[in-house]
Amino acid sequence: MPMLAHRCLLAASLAVLGASSAAAEAFAPPGAKATLHVDYLFESVGKRRSEGGYDPHEWRVKRGVTLVAELAAQPATAMPSLQAIDAAQMAELQGKGQKAQAVATQMAPMMADVGKIMAKCGEDEACLTREAQKMGAAMQGTPQMAAAMNARKDAQELHKPGAPRYQAWRATAQKGSYLIDETAHMSNADPICTSRPRHRCTRNEVRKGAGEIVLPADVTKKNPGAAAGFSAAEVDAGKNTLTVGLPVPMILLPYTETITTDEPEGTHDTPTPKGPQAKLHSFRVSASGGAVHDKPLTVALKGGWRSQSGEQVALLKGEAGNAGKLTVRWRFNVQ
Repeated sequence: MPMLAHRCLLAASLAVLGASSAAAEAFAPPGAKATLHVDYLFESVGKRRSEGGYDPHEWRVKRGVTLVAELAAQPATAMPSLQAIDAAQMAELQGKGQKAQAVATQMAPMMADVGKIMAKCGEDEACLTREAQKMGAAMQGTPQMAAAMNARKDAQELHKPGAPRYQAWRATAQKGSYLIDETAHMSNADPICTSRPRHRCTRNEVRKGAGEIVLPADVTKKNPGAAAGFSAAEVDAGKNTLTVGLPVPMILLPYTETITTDEPEGTHDTPTPKGPQAKLHSFRVSASGGAVHDKPLTVALKGGWRSQSGEQVALLKGEAGNAGKLTVRWRFNVQ
């Protein structure tokens, strides 16, 4: 072989091998492991004054949640499972639906004949075989047989899977921890406080909580899979994007609230509880202030899909310490 031709053949072979390697790298083998790590941090510091009532009202709030979801790769597919299909895919599905209807119409006469055979033979296997052979022999060379063969070919085409474009990752386990650390100081100028120093009452609120986030035993006993949560990720090799459904706390977070005050009895319609009180907190994870995300997050891939990360900041609305900045940092890593 001439040297130039040999070099061209070698270059072409290397190109093919490189393309095959790149295609294989687009997806992980089914069952491969990954982690989806997310840190939520809510912070609020402020002070406000008002005419009458509490004046001033000062607060400092820090609430944090760290979650790690373990994920497993699913087989690559032609259609997404975590995100909406696009216009081209919708058109393809509609086209397949129309083709399936055409196949059913083509097969209708033969299916009617098959129905007659089944009605005649019932469960008699010998009868079914004999009548089917007779029907096949009678149809040889007829337009009905040609239509049936065309319909069979079209049906096979319909069932062919499309080229793989997406790979979903589903949660298999989840663990996490949380921290609640809040203080509030209020001064009350209500006339009921005239007997107090400076004719004001004071009120201090402290909220503390920390620990692991664990589902109750009765929940996991009824549904063992609940502990895995419902986080997920999906790679779109066509658009070169990653869509993530971030993990969230699956329970209300316990904390202790302690209020100390010199407010006289009758200051509030509901008497102030004395001593530490057990409470539960619904942690907000989204810009809308919900305890779950409104929709999955889609980002453009930066480098290989095996390691991606991102950060979002949202300002949450609310009264006093419930209004503040929520920072969400996440990482997706394939093992």
